[in-house]
Amino acid sequence: MGRRGIGSRGAGPSAGPSQYASARPQSGSRAAPKKPGHGATYSVLVMTAASLVGVAVLAAQAAATAPKVSSSAIAKTGGTVSTPQAKGGTPAASGTHSNATALPANSGSGPRIVYGEAARRVWLVSASNAVVRTFVVVPGTVTAPTGNFSVTNRLSSAAGTDGTPVQYVVLFNKARVDGSSTAFGFDAVANVTGMPPAPTARTGGVRMTQADAQALWTFSNFGTVVVVMP
Repeated sequence: MGRRGIGSRGAGPSAGPSQYASARPQSGSRAAPKKPGHGATYSVLVMTAASLVGVAVLAAQAAATAPKVSSSAIAKTGGTVSTPQAKGGTPAASGTHSNATALPANSGSGPRIVYGEAARRVWLVSASNAVVRTFVVVPGTVTAPTGNFSVTNRLSSAAGTDGTPVQYVVLFNKARVDGSSTAFGFDAVANVTGMPPAPTARTGGVRMTQADAQALWTFSNFGTVVVVMP
């Protein structure tokens, strides 16, 4: 077998000394360097122009298919578009573009339970001001006083002030309303997995599904802040 150099790895047979010598110009007869002709220059210009046209076409196609973002959405997020109900708990802006599920403005800071009576919704907010869960609720027949309160008791099961068996009870206030002392808290109706019916008898219980009540129960502890908003 004849000797092979690096050409055995895919570059062809290696060039021996005679091959390299024949490739070099002979002494005393140095060949004059060739100047690029007009044809080569024209080809380079044509290729460059074609490349620029291709880039422009791709850029136009990308701009046409990109999702459109309204200026109002950018303004509300400081130039960054976010999904509805951002995990950061950003309050909803006023006006027609407000998000019904967004954490209300001026609801405090730190870990807390926020209850919006008009919205009929609860937000569970972490220490980093992120909404970890939000859900709709069924208010009691007695409107809870607005303000900042704290969890005073947690009961796995009890009887509501209207006599309804309830579970995952989280109490946060007791006040006299319309001349009667009423306990206010969150709960779920026992043996009802979906949204409970609206109560008909007097009660300050804010009711929700079993899953949401269990999540609120797990989130809360004695002393957890409860913010009741109009």
